[in-house]
Amino acid sequence: MSLTGMKININGNMVPLPEGFEDYIDWNCAAIVELDMHGGHLDPEADCPAPSARGRDIIDDVNRFNAACRKLGIPVIHIVNTYRAGDFEGVESGWRRITEGHYSMLGMSESTKYYGNLGLEGTKWSALVVENKPEDIVVNTKKRVTAFETTDLQMVMSALNKDVMVITGIMTNCCDLCTAYYAGSKDYKVILCADMTRGSNPSDEAAAGLMVSRYIGLNTNAEELLREWRAQKAAGEA
Repeated sequence: MSLTGMKININGNMVPLPEGFEDYIDWNCAAIVELDMHGGHLDPEADCPAPSARGRDIIDDVNRFNAACRKLGIPVIHIVNTYRAGDFEGVESGWRRITEGHYSMLGMSESTKYYGNLGLEGTKWSALVVENKPEDIVVNTKKRVTAFETTDLQMVMSALNKDVMVITGIMTNCCDLCTAYYAGSKDYKVILCADMTRGSNPSDEAAAGLMVSRYIGLNTNAEELLREWRAQKAAGEA
């Protein structure tokens, strides 16, 4: 039973967490998996390879959330999309080919002219924009839309002995959603911390959150999570 009357988002409404999900909100079992808060998406310059203006809006919020999680002893895992020079690792990506084709049909091909620099190793395009503290873990071999493909995320979660995966970062309706589906298929207890993510637009973000809440895990926000986790920690220390 939640100690704080924690609420989750179901069909756009915040409702009390039902009984039977105590293991999903156990702070001792949680790790933050933050996706792609790097320069390739968040740099403000015009040559940013795959800009996410909405993602830039949450940089400070994500930093504050991560700081609160560190204070509780909850590990923060930064996932970074990184490609070797030459772009041979990313050019055949389904995400990239579909997006470029879509933009081309809409007459927006100018928007993809710098895609080849996305996540380029050794550049600001693969450097974290959010705070990276010494106790954090960086997984920087992501090359596709899920945080599991080509990475050791599953090994990291196992080494930390964590099975509650709290997903933050960008993009809600792409990498976040794909990671959530993969994590659910591996029987992780998935939580989408929706206000610590951003996607293409509000409607796409809401749609991704709806899919998570119906088929994968819990959809909630930072305030609900932190209040519950703090209460659990205090109860354990009492």
